Amino acid sequence: MYRLTRDLLVVGLLLSLTGAIPTHAFWGSSLFSRSSDKKVLNAEELSSQEGKASAALAKAKGYEQSGKTRQARDAYKAIIKDYSRTDAGAEAKFGYARMLEAGGDGRKAFDQYQELVINYRNSPNFNDAVSRQYAIAEALRTSKRKGFLGIGAAIQPSKLIEMFDKISSTAPYTEWAPKSLLNVGYIRTDLGEKDAAITAFKKVSDKYPGTDYSKEAQYRIFKLRGDVAEKSNSPLKDRAQAEAGLDFINQNPSDQRTVEVKTDMQQIVEKEMEKQYNTGQFYEKSGKPESARIYYREIVKNPNSAWAAKAQERLNILDGTATPEKKPGPISGLLPKKNIEMRTSEDTVVPLTNEANAPAAPTPPR
Repeated sequence: MYRLTRDLLVVGLLLSLTGAIPTHAFWGSSLFSRSSDKKVLNAEELSSQEGKASAALAKAKGYEQSGKTRQARDAYKAIIKDYSRTDAGAEAKFGYARMLEAGGDGRKAFDQYQELVINYRNSPNFNDAVSRQYAIAEALRTSKRKGFLGIGAAIQPSKLIEMFDKISSTAPYTEWAPKSLLNVGYIRTDLGEKDAAITAFKKVSDKYPGTDYSKEAQYRIFKLRGDVAEKSNSPLKDRAQAEAGLDFINQNPSDQRTVEVKTDMQQIVEKEMEKQYNTGQFYEKSGKPESARIYYREIVKNPNSAWAAKAQERLNILDGTATPEKKPGPISGLLPKKNIEMRTSEDTVVPLTNEANAPAAPTPPR
């Protein structure tokens, strides 16, 4: 029997390699898989399975209601295995995931819910399953519990991101999709991955415009752009933050954070003007007045800036319409002259008066 089975395997492999039969036709045969799971069921067979699965499901629910947790869990698993294509199979999948979640195994429950939302999209438990997935992932994100031996977080950030990405991709039209993308942005921000966080928030603003989720995403983008610009001397980074601020103000004029964004925008302008003024000073001191003028002229286009008056002053000096201030030189007579001759006469030299014999200062009139 063993030799016959081996020979069949060899023949099947050779036929599949030569193209005589499709590979999946052999390797997907009943020799390696459950025939009940692979073959196409006709209406009569499916109806029969639905009946058997419904009866088994009722028994599993009875176990659960009676507090027989282990028996209920095993019964749900058996239905999933034997009647996966039935409606009762989908409900059993949900029940099994619920029991895992209730037992404290949230990560396994998350995976079971994921299989349900992928394979049973018409299930009445679809939205509930996605909601429970989000609750599990969010609880892990906000948990203060430490990992193994008290070291690290309860779950790695990369795994959390993976969980939220699954929710947003498999259930994009539910409220938990934008929430999940926002959480990806928060996690990336906490990790210091500012560019990746901006990308996550941008997905929210692009996919869900006009929502509160979009407002939050745009605000976060503006703040992150500011963090990036603060650590850079590139005007492009400042401009990117300014554009993000304008997007937020224009699209959310009544949002309570608009005043804050406007204040930050003015500070952006002041920082930019300061950078341009310092650049102008650099070129001026380097003997390149024409280059300096370019930066000073850009500054005076913003008359409300504190740097505008300073820039105009430098332009007046460079254009010859104002006399630059002269730095005070040494006071004449205090420093000795060169080549002083030694006194050789016997003239009487009157000594300087000291504090001891100096006349008293006059008393001011009262």
